[in-house]
Amino acid sequence: MVLYRGILKSCNYSCSYCPFSKHDMQNGELEKDRKQWLSFVQSFTAQGEKAEVHALMLTPYGEAMIHPWYWQGLAQLSMLPWVEAVGTQTNLSFAVDASLKLYEQNGGDLSKLRLWATFHPQMTTVAQFARTCGQLTARGVCLCAGAVGVPEHMELLRQLRETLPEGVYLWINQMDGLGRTYTEEEKRIFAKMDPYFYRELLPHPSDVSQCRSGLFAEGDGRYRLCNISQPWAAESLYEARQNQNQKRCSRKRCSCYLAYGGRSNLVNQMLFGPWPLFRIPRRPRAVFLDIEGTLLTCRTPKSRRANDPETEEIAADVRAALEVLVKREQTLLFFATTLPYQDAKKRCRRIWHLCSGGVFAGGGHIQIQLHDTKKLKKEWFAAVPEECLRNLEQIVHKKRVRMLVYRNVQGICYKITLLHAARQPWSSQEADAVAGCLTGQVKKQVRVLTEGHCLQIVAAGADKAAGVRKICAWLGIPLEDIYAAGDSKEDLEMMQLSGSS
Repeated sequence: MVLYRGILKSCNYSCSYCPFSKHDMQNGELEKDRKQWLSFVQSFTAQGEKAEVHALMLTPYGEAMIHPWYWQGLAQLSMLPWVEAVGTQTNLSFAVDASLKLYEQNGGDLSKLRLWATFHPQMTTVAQFARTCGQLTARGVCLCAGAVGVPEHMELLRQLRETLPEGVYLWINQMDGLGRTYTEEEKRIFAKMDPYFYRELLPHPSDVSQCRSGLFAEGDGRYRLCNISQPWAAESLYEARQNQNQKRCSRKRCSCYLAYGGRSNLVNQMLFGPWPLFRIPRRPRAVFLDIEGTLLTCRTPKSRRANDPETEEIAADVRAALEVLVKREQTLLFFATTLPYQDAKKRCRRIWHLCSGGVFAGGGHIQIQLHDTKKLKKEWFAAVPEECLRNLEQIVHKKRVRMLVYRNVQGICYKITLLHAARQPWSSQEADAVAGCLTGQVKKQVRVLTEGHCLQIVAAGADKAAGVRKICAWLGIPLEDIYAAGDSKEDLEMMQLSGSS
């Protein structure tokens, strides 16, 4: 995704707190801004696909959408088949019918248009702002609405939340310059309006490794990793994309949503979809998450010293996001893991109360349960033939290998794990040797996969993707309404089911 900011520094609003309302750009400056933007549109059209850029968002200093060239440029970009979304920050002061007509006359695709709309109480009313949001959503435009969390504006913002069209997300930005921290009551009230307000209050230490999927472009040809990072000059968009992996960040923290909201991490993707900077919630009906390497990535100092996986933790922002999804958005949380059920429960004990079941043992065990009562609703096991155990006995005896056999209460074997001594990883040659010990018929009935020092054997056809399909079929949830995340080849097909990259 690319963010674009030209030299536009004027606005038709005159908010007392905003410097751009006090700058009146002359015709020559506006013409320069127009030429820079249209030049960028040409560059994006020519190089965007090669640079693997699939979305664009305008983040102007001022109000861009009162100027026709921005509508024309966004329309042209929306026509590109490899572009998935185009949009802008705006105060919604433009004429809706005339602007959308101009957009469509230039070939604009309304289904790709995204608007980040900001409510300015000094310049508009709740009724007028909400009415404009309703006009846009009625035309099929996706948008979010938001405002700065000024404590004195609480009642006004509460009215806005109640007046906005159903389904439009209202975000609350933390107020800079408040001179004090929010009180607990203020936090509670703002969090009731905006379920993700807690993210504004969390520290976001900079992590440049998460900033490789976005780019910030200036009208003068300079580029940044994000809006608050250091700029560098590049001859083209493609060159900037080629160079960004070598760039470093001098910031200690990501101090605004345009910075932390654009990072490629689990929370952003899970809550706001592939283009989280538009701030339009994904709202999945179900979430399927791998555990090791995806949920369990945050280690305590003790675990770093001892390399003890039992002390790995789920990051605080991930836990908070899942609490909101399950309790506020009524999303169902499922785990999708090669771990057996009891091990998964132990490793995810802090969020287990949110879980509605999942795909366990690499697809060998699938279940649904009600997360509030933990009452079992449905369960299924994929049987591994008993002959497979007899085939593996020679491996166990010849090598320093430990075999774990997992059975359900009926005694059906649904997973076998071979553990290397001293936690030594399995090589592909060793895995092939194990598979070679299986008789012809058994070999067709099972699937062999390796994860570090564990070699797993499950029934053929049992995998995470198949488990996700089965759960969604049981519950009548379309695959396009889910989100799935993982960190290995074993997760790839599952992630592709929901369009996750």
